[in-house]
Amino acid sequence: MAFMGLDLGTSGCKSVVYSAEGTYISGEYREYPASRAGGEHELDADLMWNCIREVIAVGAQGCKVNTDGKEEVEAIIVTSFGEAGVPVDKNGKVLHGIVLYTDNKGQAETDALCASAGKENIMRTLCMKPHPMYTLPKILWYKSEHPEIYEKIWKFFLIEDYAVWRLSGEAQVSDSCASRTLAFDVVNKCWSDFVLGHAGVDKSIFSRPVSAGTVAGTILPELCEELNLSPDTLIINGAHDQIAAATGAGALLPGTSVDGMGTVECITPVVDKPFTDPALLNRGYVCTPHSIPGRYATYAFCYCGGALLQWFRDTIAADVKNDAAKQGKSAYQLLDQMIPKDPTDILIMPHFSGSATPYMDMQSKGAVFGLSLETTKGDFYRATMEGVTYEMMLNLEMLRSGGINVKALNAVGGGSRSSVWMQIKADITGLPVNTLENPEAGAIGCIMLGAVAKGRYKNLEEAASNLVRIKKTYEPNEAVHARYAEQFEKYKRIYDAVKTVYGLENPYKA
Repeated sequence: MAFMGLDLGTSGCKSVVYSAEGTYISGEYREYPASRAGGEHELDADLMWNCIREVIAVGAQGCKVNTDGKEEVEAIIVTSFGEAGVPVDKNGKVLHGIVLYTDNKGQAETDALCASAGKENIMRTLCMKPHPMYTLPKILWYKSEHPEIYEKIWKFFLIEDYAVWRLSGEAQVSDSCASRTLAFDVVNKCWSDFVLGHAGVDKSIFSRPVSAGTVAGTILPELCEELNLSPDTLIINGAHDQIAAATGAGALLPGTSVDGMGTVECITPVVDKPFTDPALLNRGYVCTPHSIPGRYATYAFCYCGGALLQWFRDTIAADVKNDAAKQGKSAYQLLDQMIPKDPTDILIMPHFSGSATPYMDMQSKGAVFGLSLETTKGDFYRATMEGVTYEMMLNLEMLRSGGINVKALNAVGGGSRSSVWMQIKADITGLPVNTLENPEAGAIGCIMLGAVAKGRYKNLEEAASNLVRIKKTYEPNEAVHARYAEQFEKYKRIYDAVKTVYGLENPYKA
């Protein structure tokens, strides 16, 4: 059996084909640039669809070639980032670009919704705090600013169900992706009549919500030849990318957590029941369905995780990037070799695209403290890793205060390939940090969901026991942790200091 995980991200999409036993077979990646200007952040839906078709076709062909024609892709399991959506008319025409979660549209609409329904009522109903990053405020922006578009909308797809619909013709969305809309009741697993009633939006605008791993149907006949697929290939809804990563990292039990180290860094602790603690919800922590029925998760995230290191590579260290290209190496490998052995005194607040949890402040600015004429490029680079990790430590501390304790981190994604960053993470958090044999946990999560849907494994626990393997554990150094604890206390004062300098109010209200 061969399964394809189709992972749709904000900067590109990839197909990854594995056997049911976890052996990599083939894959492909394509980038699609976002348009970012004047606070507007959008993707081209048609370009994304073209890229999706290309990665599927190449991945499926690679499966045939690499298995000498003995294997074909039996199912495609789709996972994607959340919040952003695609407005489509009844003829299937895309009506507007994909407005990303970092776009500044929707604040006025969020405020109006809170005034109508009551912020506390919304939080109790949806297990999340209203915020313009979510899908519903963007839909309301169309309604108020572009009624000529809104009136034509048949479906407002999220990215996952847009791909599922284009591939199978069925409009259904996983409940974890649906939970990123600000319109989904995660306890009752349905669209919220209460919130949508106050918004004046009919729930038929959304796809039908389903559990992770639900089969939508088979590939559309007209796509088979182009995509190198059998007509029997199943199309399956996976989950929101962070839930797919948690699944593929083996974070299935309460107290376990994955640390997804991609463009956005996200820690996803698993809990055994929905939580409605106002103190956590007010800080932007949500409750979302896990891929295992009856379990839930929350997200602690930073918009600039790997994105901050990428910024450093492309700007401050552009010369290193050029040298690495000439040597056929990764710039990050060369930068890792340049960093000092000991912790730095530099403090970087990674709010370069605003802040996510625990502030949810889109107006927050990035900040760098503690530079001197003796600061080297290596010092600065180590400080970027430390800064992102301080921000995640801030989240872990906040979650702990609400009764959600993380015992260890299973690190996945591109950042987990850096042994330097993994040790920094262990030393700052004081937690063991595990890397996995396969850091592409989102793809493995998709394979697990597909293998269960096809009956290869009886449940996700059995799939995890066969497919999830720890590669190395990084234990915290007690002395270094103590030094970082002192720095962390300083870090916690930066946010208020920056808000004061810019004359901005702290938006958090306890």
